[in-house]
Amino acid sequence: MSSIVMSLSLGKGLSGMNEVNEVHELLRKHFWEMTNDASLSTGKKSVLPEDAYDFLEEYADKLHVDMTRFEFRKYFPNSGLWFLPNAILPKHMQTDRHKPAALTVDMLIESAKAGRWLYD
Repeated sequence: MSSIVMSLSLGKGLSGMNEVNEVHELLRKHFWEMTNDASLSTGKKSVLPEDAYDFLEEYADKLHVDMTRFEFRKYFPNSGLWFLPNAILPKHMQTDRHKPAALTVDMLIESAKAGRWLYD
């Protein structure tokens, strides 16, 4: 069996078109149609963190992407309990004081092609 036929039979299309289509299909299912340069975490049409979490769980499961290096709070900072100082709160309840990094559709597509999260 040729390598092209083998890669197609394994669900990996030429130049990753299968991953591109699957990422866009998941985005439409969870949110709306997005361009490849659109960001889920920044801009006027960013998504809610809890919706992003659900999407990313299905994305990792359906596309077999290893997300162990993905830092959710980098893209969706925790709003925490803003009226309490971080020093008295457990880490998971502390307020993140940084602006969210852009989590783009392109990043999702490239990571799906690689089978693991590619970005720090």
